[in-house]
Amino acid sequence: MESMDAVSVRPRAKGRTKPAPDLLAKAHLVDVTAPGMEGLALWLASRGLDVTGSIGPADQDSAAARLREAGVNVAVGFDARNVQEDRTCVVWSGVLAAPHPELDRAQELHLPVLARAHALASLTTDFGQQLVAVGGSHGTATAAAVLAAALDDGHTGWILNAPTLNRPPGHSGDRRLVVDLCPDTATHEPAPKGSWSYRPNTASPYRRPRPEVTLILAAAGNVPHFEDTVDALNSLTGLAHRSGTVVLPLWDKSTRILRERLTDRPGPNGPTVVVTVGLDESADVWVLPPRWLGGEHLLALHYQGVQYQFTVPVAGRHQALAACAAIATALVAGASPGTVAERLTAFRGVERSLTVLGTQCGITVVDSRARHPREVAHDVTAARMLTEGNVIVALEPDGIARTSAHAGGLGAALGDADHALLLPVSTPLAGYDGPDPLDAVERAAVRVLGPDAVHRVRCGPRESGPEQRLFEMTAEGDLVLVVGTGQAERLGTLLLDHLAQTGAPGPDCP
Repeated sequence: MESMDAVSVRPRAKGRTKPAPDLLAKAHLVDVTAPGMEGLALWLASRGLDVTGSIGPADQDSAAARLREAGVNVAVGFDARNVQEDRTCVVWSGVLAAPHPELDRAQELHLPVLARAHALASLTTDFGQQLVAVGGSHGTATAAAVLAAALDDGHTGWILNAPTLNRPPGHSGDRRLVVDLCPDTATHEPAPKGSWSYRPNTASPYRRPRPEVTLILAAAGNVPHFEDTVDALNSLTGLAHRSGTVVLPLWDKSTRILRERLTDRPGPNGPTVVVTVGLDESADVWVLPPRWLGGEHLLALHYQGVQYQFTVPVAGRHQALAACAAIATALVAGASPGTVAERLTAFRGVERSLTVLGTQCGITVVDSRARHPREVAHDVTAARMLTEGNVIVALEPDGIARTSAHAGGLGAALGDADHALLLPVSTPLAGYDGPDPLDAVERAAVRVLGPDAVHRVRCGPRESGPEQRLFEMTAEGDLVLVVGTGQAERLGTLLLDHLAQTGAPGPDCP
């Protein structure tokens, strides 16, 4: 279901693509710590395969350490010498707007260059084990992680787009695989005009996964992956038609439309089996309103005429409902309710999914990886559950293309905040000289919050850094929600360090 990621590089050398008996037997992963890529690398390594990868100099973090510990040979810096002649393919996670030494080297060696979607398709097609997938236009990380935990019987593997707080994002199993097929993993930009767009070139025709059970959470426009809602619906209809059973949550309008489509448009193999999850008795799996217990949600599901209860440590009603959909999918996949409840006691949540980083000087800092406007709005609303003080949101929009297309929605998503600090748009593009889409985000945010509540980080030697700006905007009892996937990933920790060093009024202040 995932759209192919275009890579802009120099035209490839002439010659036939190098055949490989197993396309991923000796894969090299470019930017191997990027979201979605780490899980793939760990899954391959845990199967005993020879995996190499490369990272940027600034990415030597816990993910790189996890990969090395698992046996992945990780090189620091992008260099043509990282791609050896014995590699069977090169996997790339995103879009590049300039030549890349490792991708150019792969072409010189006539190696297949795969988008992450192609790599997933290659390993999941004719998988030979039970394949359980999570799909959607956005917002799949929590559901996929809960589903992997619910099915973790010692024989289940998983490839997730985000690690949980106590388990890696990739792990091999000998009977079942849970895979997150959502394309919204990292910052992707369309190649600029005049550049040469390289479509991933595989050694065999592209084949798509055929899961036994698929959970689809949402189908909405999400540039640059899905141009609009119709584009998303078309792609996810195809995934549903290739699946044995599809689980659809009815609290989302887009999945209700998808259900109607599947009813009206049978696939090539006949009608699709659909299991609905909803907030009323008419659903196949009836979910009672989740109850927030202060540190976890209590979930109650009616399944086959019996009510079962589960506790999951996730904040936000939207995250709790995603967990409900995942639990329902685990039940459809054959797990017993009691076993699922027992397994979920070991689940600790997903990294940067409304994760509390800490409290310093009476100010709580919470991390969010949200990108899509709906995700941002849900996380801002959920932050209210975690504080009685003001909510200050630091938003780093993701990608020029996405921010330009969804600027109004991103600004409006801040409506439940008390103050907002806008960071520069995160993008891998170098030397971008077009209009700054952050201007439109700012205008939309001002409409819902007022001009005095919206602030912007300016670049310059005399300008304050974002951690200082946030320090100036907060008081004891407030909560700072850091949203984004670029410098925002480090901002929460920087703010806590800044508070510890500078001090602020409050009993916790050193």
